[in-house]
Amino acid sequence: MRDPIAIGLFGFAVPLFILGAMFYGSVPMAGLGSELAICFSFGAAAMFVGGFLTFQMPNSYVATVFFTYGAFFLALGITGADGSLAMTMKSSPQLLSVWFSLMAVITVIFMLAAFRLNVALVIMFGVLAAAFILFVVGDVKLAAMLFMVDAVIGFYLGAVHIINPVMGHAVLPVGSLARKAA
Repeated sequence: MRDPIAIGLFGFAVPLFILGAMFYGSVPMAGLGSELAICFSFGAAAMFVGGFLTFQMPNSYVATVFFTYGAFFLALGITGADGSLAMTMKSSPQLLSVWFSLMAVITVIFMLAAFRLNVALVIMFGVLAAAFILFVVGDVKLAAMLFMVDAVIGFYLGAVHIINPVMGHAVLPVGSLARKAA
């Protein structure tokens, strides 16, 4: 049972939910620095640890996913902690839109690769790509809700990587898309 993927998935889900709650308005923007510091300390750290461990498996797909979103949360954490993200959101929202557009492109690439893995990953990356795109086009509330929905999917997938191995069989399904050996 050497499966470090849950570490990265929980590192993905926690700050993504907080980010969604913040953009939805459930968490005041006044707490931006401290909220994004949580993204940095928990999310990025957990995703980098998960990335390093999955790379050793070797699983470069999962490692790349964890490193990419870990870096995303690290950047949010650094810019949120010093207040520069809030200033950028007010003075130059186009920069954030470009960044989120690029994250949407990367997320679609991950989603396409997930079509060889399982339905749950396809849904997770599809919802995340939609959230990034909605944020870019200005529907921040709907994007925020999708960030939170995606975090719940991340929690589910993290639970899959803990519960299924402990139980010795698939208790939580993911809808395998892997090709069957002939």
